[in-house]
Amino acid sequence: MSPLLCRAMKETSAVCHALLQTPAFFALLRRIDEDLMKVARDRGCCHCGSVLHSANYPRKPRGCPPAAHPDCNTRLSLCCAGCRKRMTPDSVRFLGRRVWLAIVLVLRSSRATGACLDGLPAISWATLKRWRQWWTETFPKTPVGRWLRGLIPPTPEPFIYPDCLLQSVEHDSEDERLAAVLLLLLGPA
Repeated sequence: MSPLLCRAMKETSAVCHALLQTPAFFALLRRIDEDLMKVARDRGCCHCGSVLHSANYPRKPRGCPPAAHPDCNTRLSLCCAGCRKRMTPDSVRFLGRRVWLAIVLVLRSSRATGACLDGLPAISWATLKRWRQWWTETFPKTPVGRWLRGLIPPTPEPFIYPDCLLQSVEHDSEDERLAAVLLLLLGPA
């Protein structure tokens, strides 16, 4: 188990059940992103090997509660001191260039019901359809999608992301389970 996942499991135990209404959960996700940025900075530039400096940029993520804006309004990024190329490390708060938070994208795309969906913003049917199409057609072909498919036990039903991810990760609480799913979406550590 990765050190980030161990840390996430310890720190999320105090988080309340309504994740999107809990600024502490978003603060945890920011700290995980900061750890991922530190690892990327320590590696140096993948193009020339030079030192990397902070080059964060603002984001206006959808699905973010007002109390969590300080932890979600900046995308952590790095810039090379030598070749000046940007390097954006992995993030558990954002899935690539998408404008919605990763937690919203995962939960709304799933067919999950119950307490984990409390407080989630409404998503248009067209957006939801586009997300589900991405999960079924594009994501399984990515290296992370193939890696995750190999980790999850075979099921008699068709394999549906992110439902299978949410069902395959078991923890004592919903917030621990979701933090683990977000970390799994980063791929092998």
